[in-house]
Amino acid sequence: MFLSVGQSPRADIIDEMLESLDLPIVPVEIGALDGLSSAQIADLKVRPGEASIVTRLADGSDVVISKPRIAERMAAIAAGFHRNEFDLVVILSTGLFRDFESTCPMVNAQRAMESTVISLAAQGAAVGLVQPLAQQINELDIPALASYRVTASYAADGDKALLANALLDLADCEIIVLNSVSFTDADRQMVAKASGKPVVLARRIIASAIRLLLHGTHPATAPGVSTEFTEKLQRLTPRERQVLSLVAEGLSNKAIARQLGISPKTVEIHRSNVMSKMEVSSSNTLIRMVVAAGHP
Repeated sequence: MFLSVGQSPRADIIDEMLESLDLPIVPVEIGALDGLSSAQIADLKVRPGEASIVTRLADGSDVVISKPRIAERMAAIAAGFHRNEFDLVVILSTGLFRDFESTCPMVNAQRAMESTVISLAAQGAAVGLVQPLAQQINELDIPALASYRVTASYAADGDKALLANALLDLADCEIIVLNSVSFTDADRQMVAKASGKPVVLARRIIASAIRLLLHGTHPATAPGVSTEFTEKLQRLTPRERQVLSLVAEGLSNKAIARQLGISPKTVEIHRSNVMSKMEVSSSNTLIRMVVAAGHP
């Protein structure tokens, strides 16, 4: 299940990810704005003091809406899924700074991106974030990043001029993160070529998380993934791969336990096994390994 902020379908995002995954996935999609009238969507416009998020409607147009109120709507949808109704639920949006309760295994795009940025910054790298809206630069609030070197700029997906301007703002950064699922691989390639720096794409982070969670049932070797990483993955049991992916999102043992329907103590055992088999000593190192595997 792909749960997006706007209206379905979002074939522009999902088809690209499915192609890169090369797994026998049957996608189902719900947009949080599906079925709403123009007046109801307009009622979700940003009010004073609210953070904003931009999303796409079925007609291809973009709309800026209230982040906290659309997050509540999405949380209600996710909470309504029954255990084992879906093999995986994917929250297909960065920018939603909240946990979503679910009895299905879940990929939360924002959590996955957040843990990626933290792991890169913790390594000492100066990280540049490209947000889709100018106002999101001031709205960015990730307490865990407060002590790291993180600079934000903005650009719309596909807008070469704005992306070029963003790179000027982020000239001193060593790694660029395109922090929205709307950015495409073409955007990534352009930014990488113009900057000469590594560029992290949200879609690839999400695809990596999906691959890890489904790898146990449908093992597959993705093009460009190192043989060493693949061999280490093969050491893991299906459950350990699920735990690996959720650890990479920065989830606590209790949160992982709720999603997988097991006890926190069992999660702790799986987590220890994962660290040992992947030959890493910290969660940050594990996350960097996953990021590298998803970004050949």
